[in-house]
Amino acid sequence: MKTCPKCERELKRVFHGEPDDELAATSLNEEIIIGNCCESRYYYYCEYCDEFFQS
Repeated sequence: MKTCPKCERELKRVFHGEPDDELAATSLNEEIIIGNCCESRYYYYCEYCDEFFQS
């Protein structure tokens, strides 16, 4: 489990690309965030700080 370097809460994983049905269902449970289709250097998101992180 990755934690936010600012608030130390659990980070959400960010998926980049075209999601399949299973991944879309997982995102509805808020376990993962679906980003855009383009590659990005950000792989984690803190919903409390509203910031993205690389690792």
